[in-house]
Amino acid sequence: MRQLLYISIVVILAACKAGKPSGVLSESKMERILYQYHLAKGLALSADSSEIKGRAYILAVLRDNGVSEAEFDSSLVWYYQHMEVLQKVYKRIGERLHNELGQTGAATNDVNRYSNLSSTGDTANIWNGRNYYLLSGNGFANRFTYELKADTIVQGGDQLLLNFRAQFVQKQGSRHAVACLAVEYANDSISHTLRHIYGSGDISLSLTTARRPLRRVYGYLYMISEWNVSPHLLFIFSPSLVRIHTKPLPEPEPAAETPADSSASAPDTITPRVVPSSLNPGQMHSRPVPRKIENHTLIPPRS
Repeated sequence: MRQLLYISIVVILAACKAGKPSGVLSESKMERILYQYHLAKGLALSADSSEIKGRAYILAVLRDNGVSEAEFDSSLVWYYQHMEVLQKVYKRIGERLHNELGQTGAATNDVNRYSNLSSTGDTANIWNGRNYYLLSGNGFANRFTYELKADTIVQGGDQLLLNFRAQFVQKQGSRHAVACLAVEYANDSISHTLRHIYGSGDISLSLTTARRPLRRVYGYLYMISEWNVSPHLLFIFSPSLVRIHTKPLPEPEPAAETPADSSASAPDTITPRVVPSSLNPGQMHSRPVPRKIENHTLIPPRS
């Protein structure tokens, strides 16, 4: 019995020491490759490159790090099956991208322009979440939600803009995600907008609120993917929620009353029309008859 217990302890300790299997890239090297991978993807997107050129960028990253595509794929599968480790790696990647992306050409896009806004002023970035999210298609971490109370931050009539960059990391299968931006009013009514995402790129959603009291702003991003052993990842970074105060349109001024003009003439009075009464036969015969002259012209009788 004691010997069996000893063997079990040795096996457990050996498993703990084993850690990653042989051939799996270390966390530091995986972080460096994935960071360069996302920069290359961003470069391909900003240059509007074809899929072939985008793949060439990725292969160049692997070649510069002395890693074959097969080694990278197998390592990514292991990290995909150990999401808690991959989350730590992507946390550092997200922080690096957020801090260093301003030094690249991608800093001119709308996503990074909005993320640099302050949280005050008529146009402000009110995002209160992280600057990165990693979603996977295996059903364990395929979504994230966000919410903030309206209070005085958002008022009725404001315009809301949700912006972020999405990058899929997968070699096969469909790429599909859904983003939602919604507001809940004090009377429990809801306004929302949805956007389906089918590829990597800069994503924006816009919603103009009604001029009524607000309760909260909320939403989600959901990665639609069947469970798969191969990596299906969606990296979201530099999210921002921009609130733009809009001033209500001024109410039209009432039309000024035209003062009465004393010099204006009084309106014309209408003289009632006098309808002549009809004549009886005796009165008709008593009327003088017109005289006839030679050229057959009738002339009125003398009075």
